[in-house]
Amino acid sequence: MTSPFAYRVGFLGCPSVPDVAWSMDNLRTLVEMGFNTIQLNIAWGARPADEPLNLEDVVDGIGLLPEHRQSLPLLSDTDPKRVAQRRADLRGRIALCREAGLRTVFHFGAPYNMHARFGDTPPNCLLDPAVSEMYAALLRAFAEQFPGVDDILVYTYDQDAWLCSEFGECPRCRGVPLDQRVSAFVNLLGRTWQTLSPQGRLWWEPWELSAGQVLRTVEQLDPSCVGLSLHSNIAEVMVTMPVDRWLKNTVTLAKRVGLPVWVEHFLGGPTEEVEPLTHLPWPLVTWRGVQAIASLDVDGIKEYYGLVPTREDPNLRTTALFLEDPNRSELEALETLAQPYGKSKDGVMQFWKVTSEAMELFPWYTSWFIREIGKADPSHSMSAAFIRGQQAHTPSWESSRRAIFMKTDNLEPDPWLLEDVQLQCELAADRMQEALELSETFRDDVPRSLREDFDLTLRDLAAWRQRTLAYAHHLRETNLTAIMRHCYATDQAVPAHVVKELRSVLLADMSNQGGPASIAEALRLLDTDPREFAATFFLPGGPDEISRGHFSVTSR
Repeated sequence: MTSPFAYRVGFLGCPSVPDVAWSMDNLRTLVEMGFNTIQLNIAWGARPADEPLNLEDVVDGIGLLPEHRQSLPLLSDTDPKRVAQRRADLRGRIALCREAGLRTVFHFGAPYNMHARFGDTPPNCLLDPAVSEMYAALLRAFAEQFPGVDDILVYTYDQDAWLCSEFGECPRCRGVPLDQRVSAFVNLLGRTWQTLSPQGRLWWEPWELSAGQVLRTVEQLDPSCVGLSLHSNIAEVMVTMPVDRWLKNTVTLAKRVGLPVWVEHFLGGPTEEVEPLTHLPWPLVTWRGVQAIASLDVDGIKEYYGLVPTREDPNLRTTALFLEDPNRSELEALETLAQPYGKSKDGVMQFWKVTSEAMELFPWYTSWFIREIGKADPSHSMSAAFIRGQQAHTPSWESSRRAIFMKTDNLEPDPWLLEDVQLQCELAADRMQEALELSETFRDDVPRSLREDFDLTLRDLAAWRQRTLAYAHHLRETNLTAIMRHCYATDQAVPAHVVKELRSVLLADMSNQGGPASIAEALRLLDTDPREFAATFFLPGGPDEISRGHFSVTSR
């Protein structure tokens, strides 16, 4: 069976597990799974394990003219020993991929502007001819110093890159539409790279641009040397929400002008959505996501976060099954996937069905900050729950991403929004609990070779459920207390069932958190002086102090 994708792009390691060995065995595992192209660096904004993120992190600038050297301080480790190791690692990875017969991609952000350090008027401006000359020179130096790289993948926002706003203070860019500026820069880099790697291509990731900016830019790109690397929707790579209207429109326009396209998606267990939890399985969701992407007229699919092929990963094995034969039914794929589990096969299949349903029920589209749920603090704040939404000041965050995320600001949410998220969290938590209880019926039959990874799955599933319940409890406590305050403020009787339910939710919350003193005090006050309780706990307003971390999305 022929794979539906000409390009099947993976890479070793991920931000949560960056130390996966770059070995021939691991590369051959990816080849056996159907991958034919490898990204040479993790290339994540947080720079896990000091992986290179920009050309400047690996290019030796000694041979460059002074005007072609980056004048801004680098955010990577600039210790000479570390730089030398980074360069040696990259050369070693290229050699391994060549030996394995794999196509290679180096991923970087440009123009380097220290991410958003300078706001909408960064010093490395696209309309400054010196910036284009510098990056053409950096590309030539990169090709000379690291021969054997086929393709490059370029972000022009994020990845420590940033662009001027036409509505900002840059005298060159004021009033000049972004599509005109970025298309000229990308084409220049693409044409430069084509002279250095004639069989290669520049893949541009239009991350942070609005939908309109992306669509307009597509029509101005050079298809002879440029391709598109697209997130699976306008807002983010999301396991449960691939292929939105923007992606369909962008692919249609790209094909109209002859641009090849690959789509970035989560193809394995580790993802940004659940990090640092890395053992959660949702194979049916993976199958449906890859299937949806394959339904488009695209040339490839690419892993977005990273792969860990050294462990049992039902999601990654699902991707491999699809690449091998996309015409299987979901049931056939699931049965094939479960074969290694022997006597526990039927139980494992049902377990995966339920965990897949939990993944689909969880409200990932609430806010970008509901991602990285493994970093959420189950001991939420005792002020009113709200939904943190403001992520960054970019074209897409101020426009198109609102089509996916319910919250892209930090304004006080309506109680119906709080209730909406609460109810969806409860439904997802119910499925997580069902899966945990189901596992007790077959866990002892899981083969010993798979037992350790399966137990880590149960650990991560329990951690996900705890955080999901914390959100649900906090949201419901907030709305119930608001009802009480309204009744007191308007001299109405507080319905007894409201107080009864609130007490029940607080008890469940206390159990979920492990008995914190803050909830014990709240319960005491609710029982002795409910009016004082309402005046003390779950009060709205006030600044977002991020008291439990960015990814405790309901805690102010």
